[in-house]
Amino acid sequence: MGNACLTSFFVSGTWDHSKLLQSLKAYQNAEKDERMKSNPDLYFNCATVNKYLENYDRALAGFEAAALKDPSLNASEEVEKMVNLLNKLEILLRGHSKSKRLASLASTIGAVNLNSSYKRATLDALSEGLNKAVAVLGKVLLFVKHENITPLSYFLVCDSDQSCFVLSVYGIRNDTIKEGDQLTLLEPHFRNIDFSWKGKVFSRRFYSFFGGEEELKCYQFKSIRVDFLEQVLVNGKALPPHQAIRTSIYAQHKP
Repeated sequence: MGNACLTSFFVSGTWDHSKLLQSLKAYQNAEKDERMKSNPDLYFNCATVNKYLENYDRALAGFEAAALKDPSLNASEEVEKMVNLLNKLEILLRGHSKSKRLASLASTIGAVNLNSSYKRATLDALSEGLNKAVAVLGKVLLFVKHENITPLSYFLVCDSDQSCFVLSVYGIRNDTIKEGDQLTLLEPHFRNIDFSWKGKVFSRRFYSFFGGEEELKCYQFKSIRVDFLEQVLVNGKALPPHQAIRTSIYAQHKP
């Protein structure tokens, strides 16, 4: 059931939370079965769903469990990629939150014509989860290059209060949103990321999944995700359909 929902999500090429959540529930139910607890594919696929939902802590724990049960899976590589991304986001956010350029960009955020059903808000006014009938305006600080751990594109963005956050957008071409663009984010999904991970030394040079010195790494940042092109206006304009991309990735299953 979990594999079917996960594969259906990817084959459809569109972001469908219901399929992801159905898949996650099926995997979690399977984990309660004593016979399934030794199945590395179960942990790998459940971690994959959590990765796409940006439940980073659960995804890391799941991939680690899968790697320990079956080292031949690429689960340890998934952990490394995710940790590299999280470290990169943290470093970039820390650097840009203190830059002089931030104030300059934030001051150029102009008014846009919004549907009367939307209320303009800054990052600090958002509630955890989906913010219906809300629009957040921001400026793109930069596009975050990563190792394609998800079909999400990541950006660093600031709002008019100079608050920086990570923006993730599902299924768009990398050149769709550029540095300096003004974005209007409609009905954003807000997350306050705050967790610790008992990882290793996380640089590529020293990283070793099954060895090395352990250290506690804490991640704290604010994140907004938008799932559909219709939720993003770039410089006041809607994105054309051809900017969307499809993904085709399937659930892990080793016979």
